[in-house]
Amino acid sequence: MKYHFFSFIIISSVFLLSCTEKIIYEDGNPNSTTGSIVGVVLQNKSNAKIIVRQEIPVDSTFIDPSDGSFRIENLPVGNYDLCVKAQNYGTYRIHYVTVNAGGITYVGELLLSEIPDLVLSYYPEDKSEIVFDRRWSQLSISFHFTEPMDRESVEEAFSTDPPSEGVYYWGEYMENVTPRYFWDERNYLAINDYSYVLSPTSQGATITTYSQVEAFTFRMARKDCYTDTTYTVTLSTAAKDTAGNCLEFPVVFRFSTVQSALSLNTIMTKPEHGDIFVDPLENATIYMSFPKRMDQISVENALTISPSMDAVFLWSEPNKLRIYTGGPLKTETLYEIHLAETALDLDGLALGDPFDFSFETAPIEVTYTYPQNGEIFVSRDKEITIYFNTYMIVSSVRNAFTIEPHIDGTLKRGTKYYYDPKNAITFIPSSNYAANTKYTVTINSTANDMHFTNLKEAYTFCFVTEPE
Repeated sequence: MKYHFFSFIIISSVFLLSCTEKIIYEDGNPNSTTGSIVGVVLQNKSNAKIIVRQEIPVDSTFIDPSDGSFRIENLPVGNYDLCVKAQNYGTYRIHYVTVNAGGITYVGELLLSEIPDLVLSYYPEDKSEIVFDRRWSQLSISFHFTEPMDRESVEEAFSTDPPSEGVYYWGEYMENVTPRYFWDERNYLAINDYSYVLSPTSQGATITTYSQVEAFTFRMARKDCYTDTTYTVTLSTAAKDTAGNCLEFPVVFRFSTVQSALSLNTIMTKPEHGDIFVDPLENATIYMSFPKRMDQISVENALTISPSMDAVFLWSEPNKLRIYTGGPLKTETLYEIHLAETALDLDGLALGDPFDFSFETAPIEVTYTYPQNGEIFVSRDKEITIYFNTYMIVSSVRNAFTIEPHIDGTLKRGTKYYYDPKNAITFIPSSNYAANTKYTVTINSTANDMHFTNLKEAYTFCFVTEPE
């Protein structure tokens, strides 16, 4: 009875150990001249064969199909290489497995690769989703191999469904969609105005000749790139390395493109719900991004906005709505937007639940002045420009403007430069300022914006002119 209890402890301990190699003496007989290797292949239906070798194969066995376990006994003491082979799985190798006298070496739970030995990795991952905008980007599919590949056989073995045309960039391994206009053959990072970033690339080989290339990226022609589409990529067994070894089994994986970069189920907005101090000029349009393509008329009819306005609805895409408010938003105002549940998508399905969001705008502010407050050595003929966070009524600013010491001049909207922002008011002096003199400019609170809201409090800044 004591013997059986000891055996139970040994066997239980073996299968609870991690993948780190462990030695347990079986039957308390450390003087034995042999030992065993045990383990588990997680794909228990794979009919995997376990081969133990030193310079030549020493022993082999098949896994138990009920649980994937295997055991090779009576191995002479020493170090072994273990190899697991199964049809339609990559070869699993473990080096330097030590067998001790009377010991059981547990090699752990082994997860076989579902890609062939010649393939190290591929992009996109199987069953992945890629957020994709076909106006500005192209899809990329990449393979990295373990050996230099015969390029012609690989290109013949490669296909997509739906079918696509494209360009093979050998020696490149992209892991992202590539920007349309910012492709950089020198592998620099490239960023365009739409925030698509070209990931760092790996050549996969030092290219000394065209026969030593271990990676490629297939850049799909834009005409074949679609959103909301599932692509199946196949690399058949016709692909071979430069030594003539073909893939043991084909690589097949799928990925999907989706349009909504923001949310699967939620309507996203800009400004976001609960925002405060929202810039009234930068947010003169309110954005709504839907997770689905929407029926435009039903959405517009389901929208109510407070305070009321003569809104203009602009659809940049079937799931992206811009609400133009007729100019800058009102300052210091709570905006509330309500979308009724009657809004429909293009399949005729109702939103189901109402959607509400709100935000509050900032007060009228002076955002920048030129000259800046406290600036010295200002040119004596310099115009003074005052930038606001909204459009101001020029006449109200003119009446609220003072400069001390006094100097005559005129005020106009905008600036004299090519970039002429309409939220700027410029004072043009009729003569030069006095030399080496401090000037103080004040805009009092009677200045108001296009909605007739007054500046909350007077704004003052000063500067000193250059000496003679």
